Amino acid sequence: MANKTRKTTPKISVKIWRPIIEKFDEKIGIACIRRDAYLNKVLEVELDKLDDEVSIPNSQASYDYVFDRLDQLDRKLVSLALIPELTARLNEICSRKRIVRDAFFNRVFLLLAASPKVVDTLLFGIEADQWRTEVWREYKNDAASFQNGFYPLEPTIDPFWAIHTGLEIYASDEDLQDYVEPSGGKTIRVKRDISGSVAPADRLYTTIFERKVLGNDLLGLSCYMPDWRIPGHGAEKKHRAKLDEMFAELEALP
Repeated sequence: MANKTRKTTPKISVKIWRPIIEKFDEKIGIACIRRDAYLNKVLEVELDKLDDEVSIPNSQASYDYVFDRLDQLDRKLVSLALIPELTARLNEICSRKRIVRDAFFNRVFLLLAASPKVVDTLLFGIEADQWRTEVWREYKNDAASFQNGFYPLEPTIDPFWAIHTGLEIYASDEDLQDYVEPSGGKTIRVKRDISGSVAPADRLYTTIFERKVLGNDLLGLSCYMPDWRIPGHGAEKKHRAKLDEMFAELEALP
């Protein structure tokens, strides 16, 4: 009788910030969840979100800057058994949008592992204490989605539902404009900074983490980074000059 060959899922290697992966492994151990099987479920939903939210490709300068910031963190090499189709889809998105793949994984692991207070502060800032109330008010009749979205380590197909929804509610209050994205010709909704540069609306994958965690900045966990945030970049100098001009005008007021 011929030996049967067991089909195994191919693995990919990523480097995850050590405090994140240790906390994540602790949480899934308590919940008795199989890590890679769960991550496959997460990716089935989140890859479409990533592609949609990062509606403007990063520049090469942005990619290099995020890669460098991520490399400053103490990271642990982790092997993940992912469905090949999901890996191929992620690689295609990261290539087309110039997203640092490990930045995406570190962001996802952080959002799954961190305490609710940390997640609230990173994503919602001054609205950290209010966003759940807004989501409940908007979707209180959709109890299943509401329950699942607030507990991302539960076995659900949409782990960040509530967070995505909360960010969309607050983004609807922003002064967003229509913009034709040159590389794809698609009309998207964007915000403009004071220098006139456009950026995607603040969403789960485009919000820049401004706060430090354990003494480290989290710029290396950015899936989108505007050029004006890169020190020394021409867009950053233009942005700074515009700020100086605005402050000079304020100081000149009687």
